[in-house]
Amino acid sequence: MTTIYLVRHAEAEGNLYRIAHGHYNSCITDDRGCRQIRALAERFRDVPVDAVYASDLIRTQLTAGAIYLPKNLPLHLDPGLREIHMGDWEDRT
Repeated sequence: MTTIYLVRHAEAEGNLYRIAHGHYNSCITDDRGCRQIRALAERFRDVPVDAVYASDLIRTQLTAGAIYLPKNLPLHLDPGLREIHMGDWEDRT
């Protein structure tokens, strides 16, 4: 049986500043976002994982690092995994 885990990215600047960041390439926040990534790494420490996929945005790649890096796995990037594009609202409050 295959188990699939869906993990949302850690808190990003768009979440903190309430900015629409669908395809906008924002970073993880220094405080809360980094704590969430550390907690994710701890949560998946003993979970067997065969593959990790993320969108090509930095916030998803940084979050996925909590899982794929400790397990020495490659990260498979797929732009099709991005959030929806916000159109004219992209990078706006």
